[in-house]
Amino acid sequence: MKVLMIGAGRDVRGGVSSVVNGYYEAGLDRMCELTYLPTMEDGSRLKKLFVAVKARLRFERLIRENDILHVHMSSDNSFYRKAVFIRRAYREKKKIIIHMHGSTFDLFYRERCSERQKKQVRDIFSKADRVIALSEDWKAFLAEYVCEAEKIEVIYNAVKLPQRYEKDYHNRRMLFLGILGKRKGTYDLIEALPELLGKYPDAHMYFGGDGELEKAQRLCREKGIADRVTFLGWVRGAEKDRLLRDCSVYVLPSYHEGMPMSVLEAMSYGMAVVSTYTGGIPHLVTDGADGLLCKAGDVKRLGEILDRILEDAGLRKELGINACQKIKEGFDVKSALAKVMDIYSRLAAGDHH
Repeated sequence: MKVLMIGAGRDVRGGVSSVVNGYYEAGLDRMCELTYLPTMEDGSRLKKLFVAVKARLRFERLIRENDILHVHMSSDNSFYRKAVFIRRAYREKKKIIIHMHGSTFDLFYRERCSERQKKQVRDIFSKADRVIALSEDWKAFLAEYVCEAEKIEVIYNAVKLPQRYEKDYHNRRMLFLGILGKRKGTYDLIEALPELLGKYPDAHMYFGGDGELEKAQRLCREKGIADRVTFLGWVRGAEKDRLLRDCSVYVLPSYHEGMPMSVLEAMSYGMAVVSTYTGGIPHLVTDGADGLLCKAGDVKRLGEILDRILEDAGLRKELGINACQKIKEGFDVKSALAKVMDIYSRLAAGDHH
């Protein structure tokens, strides 16, 4: 099978590159003839334009050489960029898979699209032979608004398990990874921190991410907690691995999510996760068993949960061990790859739905 996969560049910050890199690490390119074409890279507008034009030119040759087009798609600009490639592949009579990552795709469709644009979205999805959703909730949304349920399959995001190590659950180091801003609940977390940091003198908060960095730093200074909070910028590689090993609590109080890679990674490292009932997170974290959840935007409850978890090292250890076990059993990248390869095989054999 010859597969052409398109999406954000593999060095771009975000979930799509994490998923794609995980597939490569687990050997997808050895299971089929896989070509990856980046359609967007981080950088200036000029660089992004250059990458887009280059991708469009390369695509003309590559689409004729491949059997299946696997599109990693999000909302807004990502949708409109990928629509061009999908239409072209459809004219070439290629098999098409849309892999939907957009954590705010529902808002994009319902609130930011005109009726004409909604029709365009439905038209693009009608051209796909398969649509991959990251959770049952996203499948339900797509089936209600965008395309027929028969072509949608759920494949959770997944991660490669880290090498075994002994985690220190007695520390009170907390970690947040992602784009700083309202959508990820950054300001709710900062609102909850002063009381917690006052109660636990050894507690420290680490933010790994870019976005609204200056605003987040300013809020921490205003609340008098700047010396207890470290902003690291975007982290990856060895530095990210060290943080996931050294911190005991992972916090992501998001308002909108698909199936966040950062939560999967934190659980695979045996961290105690505090998050929200948002997107695919409740399918990943079972409240009270392998993490603690609250409603997005409930700062008071978020503070209470963090207080409970910071107070009790035994609870941190119990949740962390259970979280790691859950990843081993259901979110290992090898099982996700098996499902992807099954879709490829069925499409190659002529299966339409």
